[in-house]
Amino acid sequence: SMDTPAAADWSELPADVLGLVLLELEFPDLFRSAAVCKLWRATARDIRRLGLYSRAQTPCLLYTTAAAGPRAAVLYSLADKTTSYTVPLPDPPIAERHIVGSSHGWLVTADHRSELHLLNPATGEQLDLPPVATIEHVRPLYDDAGNLNNYKLVYYDGGGNSHRSNDDDMHTVTHPPETFREFLYLKAVISSDPSRGDDYTVMLIHHPYLQLSFARSGDKKWTWIKMGNNECEWFEDCIYHDGVFYAQTVHGAIHAIDVVSASSSFTHRLILKPTMGELGTLYIVRTTEGDILQVLRVTEEDEGSEHKDVRTTEIGVYKVDYKKQDLDDVDDIGNNALFIGTSYSMCLPVKDYPHLMPN
Repeated sequence: SMDTPAAADWSELPADVLGLVLLELEFPDLFRSAAVCKLWRATARDIRRLGLYSRAQTPCLLYTTAAAGPRAAVLYSLADKTTSYTVPLPDPPIAERHIVGSSHGWLVTADHRSELHLLNPATGEQLDLPPVATIEHVRPLYDDAGNLNNYKLVYYDGGGNSHRSNDDDMHTVTHPPETFREFLYLKAVISSDPSRGDDYTVMLIHHPYLQLSFARSGDKKWTWIKMGNNECEWFEDCIYHDGVFYAQTVHGAIHAIDVVSASSSFTHRLILKPTMGELGTLYIVRTTEGDILQVLRVTEEDEGSEHKDVRTTEIGVYKVDYKKQDLDDVDDIGNNALFIGTSYSMCLPVKDYPHLMPN
């Protein structure tokens, strides 16, 4: 009779071979593999720490819970609908931050002092962005002891205009640091993955009048994109592609903004004139085929609801035609899935993400 072969010792797999296998896993499976043994845990940690992990990911839902505590987030994978993963994160506590953007697997968060940090929930890596007080329209106010008391926001646009009442007192608003973030920030977009060690730029849509400011990696202050025209643009969404930010206004106009490397200068040009009235919230999305879509989301508040529940009543999708300077109606987005919201607006092909539903 033949001897029964010994069970394979998975801990003896060469680390480089193991690493190649782990790189192909969805993020929840990478998490799970780290529980196998010390070698697997060390390899998974190195993959995350060195920024090697770049596999296309089925999106995860990220949220905080009382059970997980204020210093951890919970990831729920759409690819693995059976398990949630609790991820410990560095201070300040994630449950006390506001999330104002998400790109390339990183979050843009505002802490209780309204300061912005980039946070990678997969690796725990954290990067500080320039101080909120360096935004063009923001003025810090101190008490007699030198403690920060409030932030003042001064109302003017690139043409020097204030669109508020002529009463001088209405040209500013004042907020304590902990609530200023709720008022100041609309959305933030990151150009590229900071884990890769390349230069990256964060584009911020903020009040007053939903204007734009950016900060490149290593910058000490925010640079205001001064449009210099007489009309206030009111930006609502922004995406990045091939070295250029495409920022869209509430009326559907699109500006191409090129942040020049190694300096705080920029160029901008209007590439699509306003296409629609202020009917709802507008998002800008680039498809894998290279088309630019404008997505209109109409919402209404449920009457009598104690928490002012907002629900979406209508979604309209339109394809941008730059030559005609107009929009074409889109009735079907085919084998694609759109993600819109506070995070980066994305179009994902279902062939690469089989856990998503087409159209």
